[in-house]
Order: sequence, then C-alpha cells, then structure tokens
Amino acid sequence: MVGLVVLNVKQRIEWLAVVLLLAGLAGCSSTQVMAPDTTTAPAADEEMVWQAGGLATLDQGQHHPAVSALLKQAEQARQAGNWPKTMSYLDQARQIQPRNAAIFYRQGWVSWQMHRPEEAEQLLRRGLLFSRDKGLSQRIRWLLVDVLEDQGKQAEAAQLRADLMQG
Repeated sequence: MVGLVVLNVKQRIEWLAVVLLLAGLAGCSSTQVMAPDTTTAPAADEEMVWQAGGLATLDQGQHHPAVSALLKQAEQARQAGNWPKTMSYLDQARQIQPRNAAIFYRQGWVSWQMHRPEEAEQLLRRGLLFSRDKGLSQRIRWLLVDVLEDQGKQAEAAQLRADLMQG
C-alpha cells in the first residue's frame, strides 16, 4: 500500500510556491516591468525612506507571476529583518528574470543593508545596464551615491550626485 503523505501548513505553502514558480515558468516569457516614477533624491537614511514609503516595497510592480510570488516572500522576509532569506528570494526571482533592473535595485539595497557595499555597487551597476525606466534609473543612481560614499569613493559619489542634480 502506498503511504499517505501529510503536509503541515508550512510545507503546503512551500509546495504552493514551487507550483506557482513552475506554472509561471511554463507561462509567458516576456513581462514588462513597471516601476514607480520618482525623480527626486532619496533622504540620507535609506531605511527611514523605505519605511516611509519613499522606496517601493519588494513586491511592488508588475512582474512575471512566479517573480511576483517570490517578491512577496522577499517583502515578508524583509519586514521580519531576515536579510539572508530576503536575498535568497530575490536571487530566485532574478533567475527567472535575469534582466529585471528592479530586482537588481532591490538586491543592491538589501546588500547595502547587509553591510556589503561592494556587492551592492555591483548589483546596482548591473541594474543600470538593464534599466529602461528613467525613474528606476534615477533611484538606482541615488542609492549608488550612498553605496559609493560608504566605500570611501567620495570623488565618484560627488560626481554622480552632481550629474543627478543637473538632471
């Protein structure tokens, strides 16, 4: 006789996430990524700006269905302060949409929160390569200014800030 598998609630949720991921992979392969348009400079303290709504939550925007599910999980992990889990969900989302600039932006911010400014810089620069949205590109650059300053790259940060202020 075949044994009956009983799943607890956590296992059911994880299984559902896998099913959604696979269903999303089988679905359409091109989805336009929409990011909110903000062209103003963020405040100095990114965490305060994030909590005040100045930065998008990790699950904001229109994405591939599987990516949306992963971004929701990333947002829950971020709210819980679990940075490694947040990054793991974002990594999975990037595997599905490897040219999604919004995911690179979020990963850059999370890396910065994890005190990994070099990694954050690399992720943000990659995000700029793929960004086709002026507002998202601006937000990436403003965060890059802070990341560069954290690494002691004051001249590069000052030049980028001046470029951003000129428009």
